[in-house]
Amino acid sequence: MLDEFEGLREKLHQSIEESGLHSAKTVKISKKYNDLVNFHYQNERQYKSDNLMYKKYVESLKHLRKITKDAVEFPTTKQWSQYAKKNDLLNTESLKFISGSSWHDLRNKIYPNYK
Repeated sequence: MLDEFEGLREKLHQSIEESGLHSAKTVKISKKYNDLVNFHYQNERQYKSDNLMYKKYVESLKHLRKITKDAVEFPTTKQWSQYAKKNDLLNTESLKFISGSSWHDLRNKIYPNYK
């Protein structure tokens, strides 16, 4: 399963490099990745602390909080996706799925004074 996650993640990053963040190819690969995550965790919303996806989620949130604090603003989905790609973190869609929140809701949780 991890090989499948990693393979799709690599394809996603390559597609972003070659075709751009919002290209049809990138969106299709991103959907496949999200479908794989949904299938794997369809009956689980609780992640074990030793689970790779959970670890990446926690690491990604730490980075999201730090860059929000440092920049004094919450990143856009495009900014975060670029940052996440460079730092091997979860993209916006994965963060939204695992948290069960929209990007707007995540922003309000992490940076409630965002204006």
